[in-house]
Amino acid sequence: MEASPSSSSSWRYSSSAVYSRNFVPFLFVSHPSPDEETRFSDQFRILSPGKLDFSGNNQRWVVCGGTRGFLLTVNLSFPFEVILQNPFTNTVVSLPPLISFEDVQRLLQPQAIFLDPETLKNFVKKAVSSTSLLDPDCVVLVIYNTVGKLAFCRRGDKQWTDLESGHVASSVDDIVFCNGVFFAIDRIGGIYHCELNPNNPKAIPLCSASPFRHDPCKKFFAESDYGELWVVLKKLELDDDSDFTTYFEIYEFCSETKEWTMVRSLRGKALFLSPQGRCIAVLAGETGSKRFIKDNSVYFVDGNEEGSLNLGVFEWESKQIKKLYQPRSWNCHMFWVTPTDVLRR
Repeated sequence: MEASPSSSSSWRYSSSAVYSRNFVPFLFVSHPSPDEETRFSDQFRILSPGKLDFSGNNQRWVVCGGTRGFLLTVNLSFPFEVILQNPFTNTVVSLPPLISFEDVQRLLQPQAIFLDPETLKNFVKKAVSSTSLLDPDCVVLVIYNTVGKLAFCRRGDKQWTDLESGHVASSVDDIVFCNGVFFAIDRIGGIYHCELNPNNPKAIPLCSASPFRHDPCKKFFAESDYGELWVVLKKLELDDDSDFTTYFEIYEFCSETKEWTMVRSLRGKALFLSPQGRCIAVLAGETGSKRFIKDNSVYFVDGNEEGSLNLGVFEWESKQIKKLYQPRSWNCHMFWVTPTDVLRR
């Protein structure tokens, strides 16, 4: 990986300060219309490709967010370079290109079906890093391809390294780096400790029977406001009117006892969830430009069968959901970004 800070200072926010749990994450929206962005910025601060310095390269596509405020982008021309960019400082870090994945090489073979650019845009599903991306010992772990595989790279690597996944029961739903450990969760609720030894990288099942094992619902990793690991279940419930409503359950992992306990209350916190970005709990109440961030609430990015996204809020006490925002573009990417690598200026 190679890092280089940009001299551009065209985009700075007064909020460019050391990250704290009081800070409301930015909402990245890949296709906001001007009127939507202006209206919604009164509530959440929006990031969009138009605000990023791509140095004249209009072939870069923002794919997902990372754990440390960086956005993962892909260049849609050969060899499909992968770059992490900090939107607050314009620092960029180069990762191995997509062509180093064997799955991409197969897609480009002469006998392969015509390659749709959308396939490459959505090839990497999520990325997390172990330490600051400027740290020479940094490791980046990604979920890739439609079947949810795992791969990683270190600084200086020329290609991605797959994890041996014989113990993974189904495709990976989410990944996180928490308390010095990479974790992965599959679609049936299995939790794995990712050992990234270059000679034998593998995903090892966590020796802990989870209460959500074999639950078919969507699952997220999240970081609590005090640094503990949460698993958040997004579930559907049939109400009295025979309509399905969304609600959430949260479980916290104790690293000492290896046990899971249900979180009964968010205790004045707001939880931010998105499949492609960081999921984190922050202090609520006095955050947000109009103090509209509600405590005991879950702000979540949701999708429907057509693939379009919307942003909603789930109120923990009342179990009510309110839709906050829906981009007009059907293929929009939308996720939370927390500027953890931003320094005071």
